[in-house]
Order: sequence, then structure tokens, then C-alpha cells
Amino acid sequence: MRVYISVDMEGIAGVVHESQTDPTTPAFAAEYARFRRLMTAEANAAVEGALAAGATRALVNDSHWFMRNLLAEEL
Repeated sequence: MRVYISVDMEGIAGVVHESQTDPTTPAFAAEYARFRRLMTAEANAAVEGALAAGATRALVNDSHWFMRNLLAEEL
């Protein structure tokens, strides 16, 4: 079984304000960086769960803003 996972920052746990998801505003840089890590961790958890449930492959799509939010080195 193959699984397709689409992740968007507004859907991850703990997001309550635009400052946590806005990559374009310098004043929000620290919060955005923090939530990039959380987004990546949640994507990894979804993949691990899918594999544990019998998936043979998982494709993750970054669906937030410019679609360059997941930290590739942590996937």
C-alpha cells in the first residue's frame, strides 16, 4: 500500500497565530523556524504511523506557502 500525506502549517498542533507560519516577515523568523521543525516532526510521525500500519511507501507533500517548509535533513 502506498500513502500520500499532505502537510500544511495551519494544520499542525499548536498553531494559533500567523506569526508561527509566515515565512516572509523577518519579525516572525524565530517562530516560523520553530514551527518548521514541528511540521517536519509531525510529517515524520505520520510516515512512521503509515509504515507501522502496513504502508510500503509514503510520499509527503509540503502544501504550505512556497512549499519549501519541511526540513529535508530531518525527514
